[in-house]
Order: sequence, then structure tokens, then C-alpha cells
Amino acid sequence: MAAPRNLQAKLLVSVCIIVSVTVSVLSILVFYMEKKRVQAHELERIFYKADAMKKRLGHLMYGKNWRYLMMTLSNAKTADPSLLFFAVTDPEGRVLAADDETLVGKAFERTQPLAPANPLVRKPASPDGDAGMGAFSIFLSRFFPTGPPAAVHKGEVVFEVIYDIVYLNQPMGTLRAGYSRADMNRHLKVLLLSMLGTGVLILLAIILMIYLVIRRHMVPIESFVAQLSGLDFSREGRSVRDSLSAFPLDENPKETQDVRQLKQAFRHIRDQFVRSWDQLENHRTNLSQIVDERTAALNASNEQLSRQIKERKEIESRLLTVQKLEAIGTLAGGVAHEFNNLFMAITGYATLIQKRSEPGHPNIEMAEKIRRLVENGSRSVQQLLGFARSGKYSPGPLNLNEILRGSLVILASSRKKMSVEADYATDLWMVYADRSQMEQVVMNLLLNAADAIEGQGNIRVKTRNHELKEFQVSLEKTVSGKFICFSVVDDGPGIPPEIQPRIFDPFFTTKELGKGSGMGLASVFGITENHGGFAMAESEPGRGATFSVYLPALADTPS
Repeated sequence: MAAPRNLQAKLLVSVCIIVSVTVSVLSILVFYMEKKRVQAHELERIFYKADAMKKRLGHLMYGKNWRYLMMTLSNAKTADPSLLFFAVTDPEGRVLAADDETLVGKAFERTQPLAPANPLVRKPASPDGDAGMGAFSIFLSRFFPTGPPAAVHKGEVVFEVIYDIVYLNQPMGTLRAGYSRADMNRHLKVLLLSMLGTGVLILLAIILMIYLVIRRHMVPIESFVAQLSGLDFSREGRSVRDSLSAFPLDENPKETQDVRQLKQAFRHIRDQFVRSWDQLENHRTNLSQIVDERTAALNASNEQLSRQIKERKEIESRLLTVQKLEAIGTLAGGVAHEFNNLFMAITGYATLIQKRSEPGHPNIEMAEKIRRLVENGSRSVQQLLGFARSGKYSPGPLNLNEILRGSLVILASSRKKMSVEADYATDLWMVYADRSQMEQVVMNLLLNAADAIEGQGNIRVKTRNHELKEFQVSLEKTVSGKFICFSVVDDGPGIPPEIQPRIFDPFFTTKELGKGSGMGLASVFGITENHGGFAMAESEPGRGATFSVYLPALADTPS
């Protein structure tokens, strides 16, 4: 259905919606209140009927007059068509009398659990010791002792009455009866239909009256709009000024105040336009307007050029960082290969010493220590070689929570003055990464946070899953997909804004000479980029720093 475009249709639709909602809300409130009233009346009627029946039953049960007991119940069912079934049980639950003779002498068992714990009506025994008053409850139930009567539809809900019979302060048993809700439902159905019919008639009458009122007051506006639409500026020899000057704006006493005000406003605009037109014709040689327009265009061009220069500088800065990392990688690869050759020679000589020494000779133990030291150095060289290769050295499925836990144990044992807190995601996705390189990334970030804290401090580690959509990492890089993120937060002095763009540069460090190589964060940046992720840093002076690493999750990660 197309949306109404003119004002008349919009007003009519708005009024229809408001009136419809108002009538519906009022109908619902009236129906709800009437339903509560009718149900309360029906429950009160059932209570008094059951109470009158119970008083007669107590005397008959005390005298064990079962014949008159059955006659009393049968007469009550015949006199009240809404009474669907009844049963009188003794205190042990055996049926003494019922409308179905097959139940007599049997235990009164329900085919389903007792009705809800909160009945519609519950009246406890009289506190003043009234001998004829017992506990009384009414439930909404679908329970029938031997199946529903023919007059009851499948699944129909009835009122189930449970009334304790007490005679001379002695419990005699319980009266159980079921009353139909058909009369109440029929009354509510008729009420609902009548309310709907009345509401529709009222709605139609109101809409008709509102339409006539709107139509009467909208005709002058439509006429004025039609005159405006009929203005023709395309005829030769007639300018816009002449067409507007000849436009009729005579007021009609029968018009509404709104139409007269609209014409007055349009007349004011027309007069202003005519005066401005005349002034423009008299000052066509004035170039101030042209100069202003060109100045505005020049300012816009300057702003665009400034943005382009800023973007180009940022791209050049990132390109320089990548080139530095590539140069460091090449150098690191050469150094790693040279050290591998040296380690192989040292390992060979240590093996020869062990083979040529007599058993138990001290040289054997010293040669073994040399071999262990060489193995430790070889592992470090392998990490450096993995960084130099611009790729993942030995990748595989990896859970970063395990690496963080191991690294935090090492940090806690070496920096005992610091408090370390960890918040691990229990359902952290797996990543496809080299374990040794990830250990190097984690340890570099932890040591960087520890070095940033003077004396005692706090380090917080957190892991989370993220689904990124067109996330802007930099001007030339945008990522999307499933990523895991681990963050290292310290409460140190923070990073000054002027050096934040350089923190991932190789060999850049703020430490004293001899206390830092400046390759820690550069390694973090390079290894993360090699794994298809990215690293970010956020900091404010005096509020610590947060370093976050995002790595792509495995392709078969569940959503």
C-alpha cells in the first residue's frame, strides 16, 4: 500500500489510526473489567451453591444416610445444568457418593496433577471454630473423574470445586464438583461481539465526520496550491518577477484563518522577491557575490587538499615502517643462519669431547652443559628466523589462553612486586599460528607492560571473541571476519601523544642506552601482521596503556 502523499490523506489516516487505537484500548479495558466482574459473580454463585449443598451433606454423612445423600446430590445436579460432575469422599479419599456409580468405594484419583497451586478462590476454615465451615477452593481445571460429559468440548476448562465437609468439629470428608464455564463464556462472547460492532460503527461515524470537516477546510488550500502549480514562467516576454506580481492573492471571508495567514506569508515572500529582483538588476555589475562564491569554492578545495596530504603522510609513514621491518627481517635472517652454523659446530665438538672422554670424566658433564646451552640458543635463533621469514614458522591450531597462562606464571615469578589479573574467555576460538612466535608476542607485551610500571603496579590480561565488519585498521586496511583478541593493560604513566605513532618502529625505544633494543613491539607488530592480524595501542598520559592483538580465528570456528 502506497503511503499517502497529500495533507488531506495524511490527516485522515492519522485520525483513523488514533481513533482505532483509542476504541480498541477502551474495548479491551471494558471487556477485561466485565470478564473479571462476571467471573467473580460466577465464583460467588458457585460458592454459595456448594456451601448450601455441603451443609446438608454434613448432617447426612454424620448419620450415614447414604441414600438421601445420593438423592440430594442428584437433585442438585438436575436443578443446576452447569453442575457437570460431583463426588463425595471420606477423609481417606474413598468415594462415598458420585454421579457415576462406578466410582463408589474407590479411591478418588486424578488423571493429572491437582490444579495450579494458586486457586481462583480459597477460603480457609473459620477461625472462630464454626462447626460447619471447612476449607474451600476453586480451580481452573480440565479434570473429569470418568471422562468429560457430552456437553463439554474437548479441552474445555471448567471450575473445579474442592470443599472440606466438617460436622460438629469432626471432618467428614470432601465435596468435589465441576461447574461449566459455558454460560460465562457465552456471555463474554456476546459482549465482545457487541463491543466490536459498536466500535466499528463509532469508528465509521467519526471518520465520516472528520472527513467532511477536513474536506471543507482543505478545499481553499487545495485551490491555492492549484493556482501556484499553474504559474507558467516559460512564456516568452514574461519574467518570473512579472508572473509573481500578477499572481492573485485576494482574501475570501469564508476562508479559514490558516489560509489567510498562508496567503499573507506568500505575499510577503513575493514582495521580498520582487524587491530583491529589482536590486539584482540594478547591481549586475557588482562582482562581490561572484568573489564570495569563488572564495568558498577555494576554501573547500584547500580543505580537501589538506585531507589528502594528511592521508598521504600517514600512508608514507606506514610504508616506511613496513620497509624497516623488511630490512630488519633480512638482517635477522642472515644473523640467524650464521648463528645456526656456529651452534652446529659447537654441538659437534661437544659430541666429540663426550665420545673421546673416559666414562665418569668431568669433561662429559661439561660437554653436556654446552649442548644444553646451545639448544637454548638454537630455540632463540629459531624464533628470530621465524620473524625474518615474514611468515608462520611452524603453524597449527592454538588456544591463546594456554600461552597466556604459561607466560603469566613466568612473569609472576620474576616480577613479584606486581599484581597480575587475568580474565579469560571460556569459549575462546582457536587460531592457526606458530606457538613459539605467539609466546614471543605475549612475553614481549607482558615485559613491555612490566617495564612501564615503576615499582608496584597492576597488569590486567583479557581474551575475547570478536566478529568484525568492515573494521578500519588504517587508511589502506579494512578487515572483516571472526577474530580473537587478547589485551594487556598496565597502570603505568602512559605514552605521550607525540611518540605514539612510532611505538611499533624497529629500534625505537624510550629506555636508557643499553636497557632496550627497541625490537620488542616491532616484533609484536611484524609477527601479528605475518599471521593475518593486527596490533593496536591506546594510551593517555597518566592513565596507563592498553596493547591489543587481533588474530583471525580458524575457518571452521562455530558462530
